[in-house]
Amino acid sequence: MSRSLCLTLIAAIGTMVLLYVIGFVGNIDFLIFRISLSNTEIALLPIVVGVIVAIVGDRIMKSKSLE
Repeated sequence: MSRSLCLTLIAAIGTMVLLYVIGFVGNIDFLIFRISLSNTEIALLPIVVGVIVAIVGDRIMKSKSLE
C-alpha cells in the first residue's frame, strides 16, 4: 500500500472515530453509533465527514508530490 493511501485512510478513519467518540461522550444524537437487540442506529455525518477528509487529504498529497 502506498504511503499517501495509508495516510489518507488513517486520517479518514481517525476523523470518523473522533466524531463518534465526541457524540458518545457529549450524547449528541447525530454523532452516535448505537447497537441494541432490536435495531442498529448509525449516524451518517461522521462517515460523510471522514470521506470528505479522505478526498481533501488525497488531493493535498497529490499536489505536494507534483512540487
